[in-house]
Amino acid sequence: MTENDMFRDFSVFSDFSPETLSEIAKLAVVLTFESGETIFQEGENARDLYGILDGEVELSTRFNQQVLKTDIQYEESIQTRIETIEKNIVVDAVGPGEILGWSSLIKPRLLTSTATCTVPTRAFCMSADDLKLIFDRNPQVGYGFMVRLSEIISQRLRTRTDKLIESWNEAFDLDRI
Repeated sequence: MTENDMFRDFSVFSDFSPETLSEIAKLAVVLTFESGETIFQEGENARDLYGILDGEVELSTRFNQQVLKTDIQYEESIQTRIETIEKNIVVDAVGPGEILGWSSLIKPRLLTSTATCTVPTRAFCMSADDLKLIFDRNPQVGYGFMVRLSEIISQRLRTRTDKLIESWNEAFDLDRI
């Protein structure tokens, strides 16, 4: 695989000149992950952009659920307390040709989900700061990239919203949230 071929399936890099792709490819390091391995955690500082070359990664978000617990002692004393249970909910799955860690390019630069491999996965990783330097030198390239990135973010937001509405409707059978 040549440097430029690495980005062939990534819409976010479409329409880039071979020279620009070569410059970006110099920033990329190919990483391998085992099934079940976490690439990054929600809430961490975002520094790197990732692209899935092969494999699959689930994106999940933390959900804190408060549960009322009761302790009954001798039928005379009932003690209650609220416990917070942290759960991870899978909100999306991404595969070859898709990017992760887009938060590294946008303030406040905090990761919005946890990325966990469901199968052995190969991905490239590059410093967002180094990528921004290329965009600073060539604003037209940066603009095209950010337009396509905004489309990706918009689609992921729609997916999360659709899942939220579906779950809410199943749980409460309501017409309003």
